[in-house]
Amino acid sequence: MKILIGGPVYQRDWILGEWFDAIERQTIPLSDLGFIFELGPDDELTHKVLTEWHAAHPEVQSFDMRVMPKLKHRAHPDGRRIWRAKEGDYSRMSTLRNSILERVRCIRPERFFSLDSDILLEHPQTLEYLYHLTETKDAVSPLCYMFPKDKAYPNIMSWAGVPGLRACRMVGTYPKMTVFKADIIMAAVMMTPRVYDSVNYKDHPQGEDPGWSFECYKAGIELWSASNIYCP
Repeated sequence: MKILIGGPVYQRDWILGEWFDAIERQTIPLSDLGFIFELGPDDELTHKVLTEWHAAHPEVQSFDMRVMPKLKHRAHPDGRRIWRAKEGDYSRMSTLRNSILERVRCIRPERFFSLDSDILLEHPQTLEYLYHLTETKDAVSPLCYMFPKDKAYPNIMSWAGVPGLRACRMVGTYPKMTVFKADIIMAAVMMTPRVYDSVNYKDHPQGEDPGWSFECYKAGIELWSASNIYCP
């Protein structure tokens, strides 16, 4: 299998159709892809979308869905996400993402693409491009924005001083239309076996992605942002 795609999914029936449509339009065929999800126990609509899509596309190499019933997911009914470390939000996400990583290590794809379920692969060569970039780079993210209305929150951050402590966004200073090294990447991360085998998600006061990125830093794994390919 060339690429295994997935992540935690909860109450995303409203977008998963478009998410899959964008993947179907990629230059890498579905027969070279697999999917892996961590689901909530009380989310029948999302489960229905996933199972129906899989039934209509038996050519995919793997389709792994698991529910962790004792771990409560959280929805965003107002369209915003306000999570807090002290309420265990980031710890929960680390647990969900590490559960996926455990299964990725068993499936052993050439690449694992951790892709949030509201990030759309608009350019049809996104998967192919990231796959080739990771022939020489450990982990690469396409450009995304973490807020739907402006460019204030790109999916990259920088350590403000000592790595692993406080992360910040240096908006306006990141290179445009190129591939550059980044301290922290998130939301859509193409990674090699070296990365998914050796790095787990960890708690961090600002989220599980800074925690994972710091673990990569400690392991000597370089992270990259491909700002020349955009995913809404």
